[in-house]
Amino acid sequence: MSDQRIRELFALDIERPIEEVIKVDQDDEQIVHNEISEYVATDAIRGYYRTIFKRYWETLNNPHEGIGIWVSGFFGSGKSSFAKMLGLALENRQVLGQSAATLFADRTGDNTTKVLLSQIAEHIPSDSVIFDVSTERGIKSGNQSITEIMHRLFLKSLGYAEDLDLAALEITLEQKGELETFKAAYEGEFGQGWDENKDLVALSLGEASAVMHKLSPTVYATPDSWVQSAQDRNDITAGKLAEQCKSLMKRRRPGRNLVFVVDEVGQFVSRDVQKMLDLQGVVQSLGRVSRGNVWLIVTSQEKLTELVSGLDDKRVELARLMDRFPLQVHLEPSDISEVTSKRVLSKNADAEGTLRSLYTENSGRLTTHTKLSADVQLPELSTQSFMDLYPLLPYQIDLIIEVVSGLRMQGGASKHVGGANRTIIKLAQQLLIHDAVGLADQPVGSLARVDQIYDLVAGNIPSEIRGKISAIAQEVGHPLAQPVAKSICLLQYVQNIHRTSENIAATLHPTVDGDSLLTEVKQALEKLVAAHKVRLHDGQFRIPTPTEDDWEVTRAGIQANQGDINRIHTAMVSAHWEPKPVYNLEDARAFKAGLTFNGRSITEDDIRVNVVFAEAGEEFSTRAAEARSRSQSDHQEVFWVAAIDDTIERMTLDVHRSKEMLARKERSARTKDETALVGEEKQRLRRNEAELRRLTRDAMLAGTIYFRGNDRSPDHTVDTVTKAVNRVLGQVLPDVYNRFSEGAARVTAKDLDALLTNENLLGLTPVFAQLKLIRDENGQPVFNTDQAPLKVVLDRIENRASYGEITTGKYLIDEFSREPFGWSLDVVRLFVVSLVRSGSIRATSKGTIIDSALSVEAKSAFGSNNLFRACSFQKKVSGTDINDWLECEEAYKDVFGKHLPELQASVIASSIRKAVGDAEEELHEALRILLTNDLPGSEILQEAADQMRAIRAGTEDGAITSFNAAHKDLKEAMKRAADLRQALTTTALSDLARARRAINDAWPFLESEPDLAEGVADRAAALIDRMAKETFFRDLPAIEQAASALLAEYGNRFAQADQTRVTAYVEALDRLQEMDAWSELNEEQKNRIEQPIRSRTAARDKRNNSIPFLRAEISACPQHFKTAVKEMMEVLEGSRLVTLNAGDFFEARIETPEQLHASLSAIQKRVEKLLGEGKKVLVQ
Repeated sequence: MSDQRIRELFALDIERPIEEVIKVDQDDEQIVHNEISEYVATDAIRGYYRTIFKRYWETLNNPHEGIGIWVSGFFGSGKSSFAKMLGLALENRQVLGQSAATLFADRTGDNTTKVLLSQIAEHIPSDSVIFDVSTERGIKSGNQSITEIMHRLFLKSLGYAEDLDLAALEITLEQKGELETFKAAYEGEFGQGWDENKDLVALSLGEASAVMHKLSPTVYATPDSWVQSAQDRNDITAGKLAEQCKSLMKRRRPGRNLVFVVDEVGQFVSRDVQKMLDLQGVVQSLGRVSRGNVWLIVTSQEKLTELVSGLDDKRVELARLMDRFPLQVHLEPSDISEVTSKRVLSKNADAEGTLRSLYTENSGRLTTHTKLSADVQLPELSTQSFMDLYPLLPYQIDLIIEVVSGLRMQGGASKHVGGANRTIIKLAQQLLIHDAVGLADQPVGSLARVDQIYDLVAGNIPSEIRGKISAIAQEVGHPLAQPVAKSICLLQYVQNIHRTSENIAATLHPTVDGDSLLTEVKQALEKLVAAHKVRLHDGQFRIPTPTEDDWEVTRAGIQANQGDINRIHTAMVSAHWEPKPVYNLEDARAFKAGLTFNGRSITEDDIRVNVVFAEAGEEFSTRAAEARSRSQSDHQEVFWVAAIDDTIERMTLDVHRSKEMLARKERSARTKDETALVGEEKQRLRRNEAELRRLTRDAMLAGTIYFRGNDRSPDHTVDTVTKAVNRVLGQVLPDVYNRFSEGAARVTAKDLDALLTNENLLGLTPVFAQLKLIRDENGQPVFNTDQAPLKVVLDRIENRASYGEITTGKYLIDEFSREPFGWSLDVVRLFVVSLVRSGSIRATSKGTIIDSALSVEAKSAFGSNNLFRACSFQKKVSGTDINDWLECEEAYKDVFGKHLPELQASVIASSIRKAVGDAEEELHEALRILLTNDLPGSEILQEAADQMRAIRAGTEDGAITSFNAAHKDLKEAMKRAADLRQALTTTALSDLARARRAINDAWPFLESEPDLAEGVADRAAALIDRMAKETFFRDLPAIEQAASALLAEYGNRFAQADQTRVTAYVEALDRLQEMDAWSELNEEQKNRIEQPIRSRTAARDKRNNSIPFLRAEISACPQHFKTAVKEMMEVLEGSRLVTLNAGDFFEARIETPEQLHASLSAIQKRVEKLLGEGKKVLVQ
C-alpha cells in the first residue's frame, strides 16, 4: 500500500466548514451567502433552472395561468436547496451587499441563466415568501389547510399581524385610511406601539377591541364588542387568497411579483384528498387571478404523478392538478453523487493519475469483493466513478442516502438528519476528517467502510441499539463481530440491499487491493446469532429490537418435559408415515403399516410397527435387545429402535420453545412488532421442524428393525422411512397373513353382479374358479362349501350362532381382515353371497329375511357396503326339530325369565313373537329418547329392533332359529333399554341438556381464555368424551359434576366481568357528580346527562348477555364519561365553550423536535387566542 495519505489527493480544503442543512426559511445573510457560493448545479439542474427562468421571463409579454412549479426528489436530493435558490434568485435579495441573482448566476456558470436573471431583475422585480410547511410554527392544527397557512404568512410578509382577525382589522382600517389613527389611539391608551405588541394575541385582541370601542362607541358599545364579533370569522378560501395577494401586493408592494416557495408540501398533503383539493384550488386561483404575477413553487419527495395516482379518488379536480403544475422538476440520485464529488471529493491533477493506476491494477478483485446483491440496479464501479468518489465507492452514496432517509423516518431523529443534500455532503466530509474515522490520514488504497459511516450517524440511532452494539466488543469473541453488527444496523435502513453475509463482507472491505473478508464475516455472524445479538430471518440478518430481545429471553427460559418431547417426536414419526407405507401382496390387496410410537398407538392398520426412540449408547443397546426379545413372542408385529443424539435433543427443545411461544403470544399479539415476531417464530418453527424431520429420519434409517427375532434393518440404499417400511412389509406379510392366498384375488363389481343375476353358475366370472369356489358335481357346477374358503366362513357363522350371538356382515369383514387371512371386504362379501346362493345360509336385512341371492332384496342388501355390514346371517335349515325346541326353551327362559307353554313349533313361534313384540315397544321407547335428545348408543337398540321385527315377520321355523341365534344380543339390548328408561329421568335429561350447553356454549369461550385454571381443560375433555360414549348413562353424576364445573367457571368470569363493568360506570358516575360544574345543573339536565352512564350501573342477566359484550362496555366507559363531561360543559357554557381535539394538532407524523414544538406552540396559541376572546376551552 502507498505511503501517500488520502488527504493529499483533494483539490479543496477538506477541513473547511460546511453547513449541514439547507433551511428554506434561513435569513442569516452570511449563511445564505455561503449556501449560494458553494451551490453545485449539475447539467440536469442547470437545464431545469433555464427552463423555469425562461418561462418566468416570457410571462411578462405573454401572461398565463401556468404558475405552478413542482420540485420532487428523495431525502437528501437537494430539492430544498433548488427551491430556495430559485426563490432567492427571482427575488434578487441583497446578500452581504451583493445581488443574490448575480451570485447564483455566476455559480451556475451558465450564460443563458445570467442573461435571464438580469432581465428578470430589471423588468420583473419580485418578492418571495419562503417557508417549510412541516415546521412552520404558526400552524394551528394538523387539519389546517395550505390556503390558511399561505394566507397568514403572506400577510406577515407584508407587515400585518400574525393573527388573522387582527390582520383583517388592519387591512380594513388601512383601506378606510384609519390605520394610523388606530395606532395612535392604541399608543395613547396603552403607552406602547401597536406594531410591537400586536402579535401577543392573548392581550392584543382585547386591547384592540378596547381601542375600537373608543374610536367607534356607537358601533362597538362595550370594550369587548369587537372581539366578540370577530371570533375567527375571517375565513379564507383559495379564491379570496388570490384576490388578497393581488390587492395587497398592489397596496404595499406595487409593481412587484410575488413568489411563494413552500417546502415539504408533499409530506403535508400526504394522501389527504381534501388537502390535495385545497392545493389544487390555490394554484388554480393564483393562476387565474394573477395571470403570472403570483407564482407557487412547492417541494415533495414524490413526483406529482405518483402523489395523485396514489390517492383513492378519481375526482376530475385531482386530475386537473397535473395541469396546474406545468413545470415539474425531479432530482435524481446521480445529481447528489455529482454534487458530493465536486463539493468534497474533487481531486487534484496528480491524484487523478494515482487513482487511475490504482484502479487499473486492482479493478477485477475490487469489483468482485465489493459487489452487492440488491433488488435494484446499483451504480456501477468504473474508472471515472472510482476517481470521482474515492475513498467512497459509487454504491455508498446511494447507501448513505437510504440510511439518512431511514434515520429521518424513525421517531425521535434530529431534524438535521435527511433534510437536504448537505447531510450527504457533510457525512462524506466527516468520513475524511472526523476523529472517529480519520480516513484522510489513512494511506491511499484504504476504502470507506459502512461501519465507519455507522460511527458518524450513531447519535441518531436508538440508544438501546447503540448500547447493544457497543457491548458486542466485550461479549462476542470475534474481532469483526462489532463491525459486522454496525453494518447490519445501517443496512436495515436500506430496503433494497440484501443483508446477506456476502453483502456484509462487501460493505466492510477495507482496501482496494485487499482479500475478501467473507470467511471471517461468516464466523462472526455465527457467533453473533448464537449470542442473540443478531437475528437471521428469511436469509437476512438484522439487529434485534428490545421487544425481540425480551422474546428471546422468554423463549430461552422455556424447558420441555418428557411429555412435550414425546408429543414432538410423535409428530415427527407420524410425518414420516406420510404417505402411509403400503405393500401390494400377491398383486391382490394393498396392506398398510400401522404405527405405535413409544408404546402409544398412532394409527392402526394391517400390521403394527412399534417404533421406539432411545438415547444413543447404553440405552439404545438395551432397547434393541428388548425389541428383539419381544419380536420373538409377538409374531405378528415389527419392532424398530432408533438412537437419538444431542443434536436431536437440542432441535426438539427448539421446536418445543417455538410451539410454546406461539401458544402464549399468537392470540395476544396486538402491536405490529408482536405480530411480526409471531410470524418469524412460525417460520423458525417450520425450519426447525423440517430439520428435526431430517434428523429423525436419518436416525430411524440408521436404527435396528426386528421381526420374529430376525434383523430386517434398512441398508444404505434406502433414503426414506416409507421405503424402509415398504421393504419390511414385503418380507413379513407372507408370514403374518399365511392364509391370504385362499382369498388372493381382485374382486370387482362385475363379479358380484354375476353372482346376484346369473341363474346358471356356468355364467360366473373367472374369479370363482381362481378362488376354488366352484367344483364339478356330475358335470354340473356347484359351490364348494365343504372346503376352504367357503367352509371357513360357514364354520364361523355356525360357531357364533352356537353361542347365541348374531353374525353380521361387519363381524365377518373384521374377522377375516385380520391375520392370518387379510381378506378384503369385496372378497368376504363374495364368499358370503356365494354361501347364500348355495343355500347354506340366509340373511336378514332391515327386518327382511333373504333366502335367495337372486331376489331384489338381495341385490339391494348386498350391493351396498353399509347395508351388507348391517346384515345378519344364520345357517339355513329345512325345518326345526326337538333339539332346536329345547335350545329355544333355554334361550326363552334366559331372555324373558319364564318357560314356554309347550314344546311345539307353532306354540313356540307364537310365544316368541308375542314376547318379542312386547319387548319391542319398550325398546322403541328407549330408542326414541336417545334420538330425540341426540344421545349416543342408538345403533345397538336399532339393530335389535330390526332383528325383533324380522322374528315377528318370518316363518315359524325362521322365528325359532333366528331367536336361537340372536337371543343373547336381544337380551342385552332389552337390558340396555330398561337401564336407559330408568336412568334418563326428567332430571337426568335436564342435566344432560345442561352438559350439552356447557360443551356448545361455555367451553368454546373458556377455551380461548389465556388464564384458564389448571384442570378446566381436562374436565372439558372428559365431559366431551363421556357425552360421546354409548354408555354415557352410567356416568351421569360425573357428567353433571363436569358440566357444573364448566358452567360455574363461565359464571364466575361473567360475574367478574359484570362487576368490573358496574364498578367502572359507578366510579364514572361518581366522578361526574363530584365535578364542580355538576351542582350548577338542574335535575332534568342531570338526569339526561348521566342517563347513559347510570343505565349501565345495574347488573346484567347472564341469559341475554355475553362476556365479550360486557368487556366491550368496560372499554367504552371512558368515552361515555368524556361525552357526559362535554355535554355538561355545553349546557353550562353554551356558545362560549370550544372543544379542542388534541389529535387535530398532531395529525401529521411527528419526526423532529421542531415539529413537536410547532404543534405544541400551535395548541398554545390557539388556546391563548380563545381565552383572549373570552371562551372556555375543553381539551380532549
